[in-house]
Amino acid sequence: MRAVELAKVAANAEALRLREMASRQSLRAAYGGVAALFGIAVLVLLHVVAYNMMVPNVSPLVASLILLAFDLIVAALCGLKALKSVPGPVELEALAIRKQALQDVRGSVTLMSLAGEAAGMAFRPQRTVTLVRPRGPVRMAGALASRLLRR
Repeated sequence: MRAVELAKVAANAEALRLREMASRQSLRAAYGGVAALFGIAVLVLLHVVAYNMMVPNVSPLVASLILLAFDLIVAALCGLKALKSVPGPVELEALAIRKQALQDVRGSVTLMSLAGEAAGMAFRPQRTVTLVRPRGPVRMAGALASRLLRR
């Protein structure tokens, strides 16, 4: 029974970890998208700057350079934010709980407990109704698994 409870704890911890990781990855994708958008704007403004450099008037060039510098700064900040993706404390704790629970499951499901269940199944009659009755080791493995999951 303890093994099943530990397996449930491990499954819940893994579900929490995956939710947190999905949330973190979605933010990372959003910041990456913003960085890509501003990167495209930088390329567009680079073309505008090249065009304005050909124009004898200086004020459009200065305005374009100011906008280009602004877009470069925004793109760099969003790109750095997208690259910096560390797991949060909830995600790390859920991972630690899952690892500990799985380690405890491995420790509690010993050879003796499995042997005891197998011996009990060998000497007790089967009460389930199935359309196809498995024979030999397949029947015993299925019954053992169902008994362990019922606990």
